Amino acid sequence: MDIDQRWQAPPDPVTGLRVSASEAVCEVGWDELPLTCPPHDSSLWNGHPRVYLPLHQTGRMRCPYCGTLYVLREVQPDAAAPRFANVEIEQCHAMAIERRVRELARK
Repeated sequence: MDIDQRWQAPPDPVTGLRVSASEAVCEVGWDELPLTCPPHDSSLWNGHPRVYLPLHQTGRMRCPYCGTLYVLREVQPDAAAPRFANVEIEQCHAMAIERRVRELARK
């Protein structure tokens, strides 16, 4: 995930002011899990306490501190599976692939 996109929200087209973090939406790939907010490479002085967000469970999650909405990108069945250090995330990834394959088979 591009850190600049996460922390520098786009300006409002009318006012030119930057939107608040609570209006920010960040797409996250499966290879970026487990997810923390703020990210590991951000400065500690300008953030809130680091929290782990179990995004793999629901696909969408809002940070309880800054309100940033994280959305998990749709899994691609033909893509190489990332290596997970967490068994729960690995199982959720496998279930997401199964769901996606069923959806594609219905079309």
